[in-house]
Amino acid sequence: MKLLEKIKDNYSLIKNLSISQLNQLCKEIREFIIEVVSKNGGHLSSNLGSVEITVAVHYVFNIPPDKIIWDVGHQSYTHKILTRYEKFETLRKYGGISGFPNPSESNTDIFMVGHAGTSISSSTGLKIGNDIQEKKENIIAVIGDGTLTNGLAFEGLNFLGEIKKNVKIILNDNRMSISPTKGALSYYLTKFITSPIVNKPKEEFVEILKKIPAIGDDILKFTKEIEKKAKFLIVPGVFFEKLGIRYFGPIDGHDIEQLIEILENIKEINEPVVLHVITKKGKGYSFSEKYPEKFHSIGPFNIKTGEQIDDKKTNSKFVGEILCEMAERYNFFVITAAMEIGLGLENFSKKFPNRFFDVGIAESNAVVVASGIAKSGIPIFVAIYSTFLQRAYDQIFHDVCLQNLPIIFLVDRAGIVGEDGPTHHGIFDISFLRTIPNLKIFAPYSLENLKETIRNSIYEKTPTFIRYPKDILPESINEEIYKESNAVILAVGSMALNSYIAFDKLKNEGIILSFIPIKEIKPINEDLMKKIEKFDKIITIEENCLSGGFGSYLLEFFSDKNVKKDFLRIGLPEVFIEHGDRDYLLDKYGLSSEKIFKRIKEFFND
Repeated sequence: MKLLEKIKDNYSLIKNLSISQLNQLCKEIREFIIEVVSKNGGHLSSNLGSVEITVAVHYVFNIPPDKIIWDVGHQSYTHKILTRYEKFETLRKYGGISGFPNPSESNTDIFMVGHAGTSISSSTGLKIGNDIQEKKENIIAVIGDGTLTNGLAFEGLNFLGEIKKNVKIILNDNRMSISPTKGALSYYLTKFITSPIVNKPKEEFVEILKKIPAIGDDILKFTKEIEKKAKFLIVPGVFFEKLGIRYFGPIDGHDIEQLIEILENIKEINEPVVLHVITKKGKGYSFSEKYPEKFHSIGPFNIKTGEQIDDKKTNSKFVGEILCEMAERYNFFVITAAMEIGLGLENFSKKFPNRFFDVGIAESNAVVVASGIAKSGIPIFVAIYSTFLQRAYDQIFHDVCLQNLPIIFLVDRAGIVGEDGPTHHGIFDISFLRTIPNLKIFAPYSLENLKETIRNSIYEKTPTFIRYPKDILPESINEEIYKESNAVILAVGSMALNSYIAFDKLKNEGIILSFIPIKEIKPINEDLMKKIEKFDKIITIEENCLSGGFGSYLLEFFSDKNVKKDFLRIGLPEVFIEHGDRDYLLDKYGLSSEKIFKRIKEFFND
């Protein structure tokens, strides 16, 4: 029987396993992750790299009541397997477990997270609250090296170093390498420095030394200097030490015995600690080791060949091709925040390396850097997912729109994105952008329209946002269709195709309407408004939250003019939508062609 099967009902049983059994457990976990992700899709590379770290943390600490705070959650699959083994095969499926930490699934998941940089601050806050209640819980934050490009992580480190709360930070570094010699030296030095005897100075050892007449203080200073200088010879921990956080490592993140020894030691240190571990992204699966970025987030794939089973063409790839074509004629820059491949920009970055910048997981920085480029007079595209655009709201307001700078935002993954769930659905961007002055919002409804909109955006003189879904738009779609009717369907961007199918079906049922696909959300074209004003019944359909969306925009417009219209607004409710297949979720929330058809039919029957 597999070890996973033996511990599935009580994951704390891993504490009874030997080192060789723990290594076997890690092997089984890797195989299980590869098997499930090959069927369901998900984040593979980062999760394969963090197996031993997670097992060691569960071995050393008592979870619960001790708590692991995951940063983003790209490393949490092993944790999920240990704490809900029998549900792991439902990963990212509708009604199954999420691909990210989710407290509603387990009391071992503390926060729902899908964005980077939050773990240090949230861990510190949790420790503050626990201390005042005299709760004796260990708080462990697990972050990736990519997180340290995020400003919030630095703010969290700065505050933690100031207040000296006992938070353990495990820095999983899969971009750095360490030679065997330095690795061994670093491990033994770390083991020595973290040992209980050496760390007694914080409590009683200091007092003992100080009592030695004449030389006690000098010995104490000398021992601290030895520790400091020895560490700085081989480790990159100066930064953390300067912030007031004790640094240990780097050590091999795949050596379970080393990890357990060091974690046992730092568990007893009553101050903030960073343990730096070196891991290999994609560890244990040759294809993900060789192509870690490809397997960072991937759909179902063939385990034997590593090839994606249904490698759909996406709008991201299409946009990347457009930018490459345009770059042959126009001088402009493209900037992104750690999403080069996800946004389809890998070819652009190779062909035009001097015109492409990836600032890391730092959306706010990306936008402010773009504002400087725009101020210099050169066009700039900021490519970003809708959900991550939220992280730069203040910069959009203050550094872009207030300055009225002509930055072009390519807002990818607008609408329901499917299996990544509520932290990644891009269903609020129209609502949170619409109230800001000086900007334009476009939602192209076909590939033809998307290409035209991006090409024309280079001439815009104000901030411009072009939103599009992940799933490929239709090549083209019927333009405005006018019928002898007092009702019109206004289908926004990605909803044009489903709305047109419903429109055609309604016609066959004897319900005659006009149909207008909408690409300009703000400001609404004056000529278009004159056409819309002629209709008594207006039906708006959008893949955005109804609150503050395009339909709300029109309601406000007509209300301000004291013009009464009969409105039907079809869109997404004001809720956080769960994970699941995009088509299934569109249908559930009323945006499939069939549900649109039924809703409009009911509207006319009523």
